[in-house]
Amino acid sequence: MKALPSLMVGALLLAASTAGASEGRWLITPDEAASAGDFAASPLDPAAAGEGGPAIVVEHPKLLERLHPPVNIRVYFRPGESGLAPDMSSLTVTLRGFITIDLTDRLREYLRGNELAVEEADLPTGRHRIRLAISDIGGNLSARDMMLTVVEREQ
Repeated sequence: MKALPSLMVGALLLAASTAGASEGRWLITPDEAASAGDFAASPLDPAAAGEGGPAIVVEHPKLLERLHPPVNIRVYFRPGESGLAPDMSSLTVTLRGFITIDLTDRLREYLRGNELAVEEADLPTGRHRIRLAISDIGGNLSARDMMLTVVEREQ
């Protein structure tokens, strides 16, 4: 049997690692969380945040809030310093850590106009850094990290 080209092997690994994401409404699977590692290894690059892009307003969860699965997330995207509307097609959402995992396609169903409203999503216990990046219609970029700490409910 011939060896599979590395691109094909990578595609198979990616398909296997994301297969569980669609089952059980996992936003991040436990395997992905373990693969990403600790979010502290991935600081927000100030250059990546840009200036003048849309305002990214995280309504829920609140800063330092400890979450219990299933998790609700509500984020609004509003015109920023430029006054230009957010370009929702430019939105990217990634799990940041030792490696980066793109969550954007999993979250498209939760977009309602200029709002991201995730309800009842499963997240494994642990700390997760989710980066939201979006441009306005003029191409001005903004990025914001959400730090999520998920804990089991006390019995």
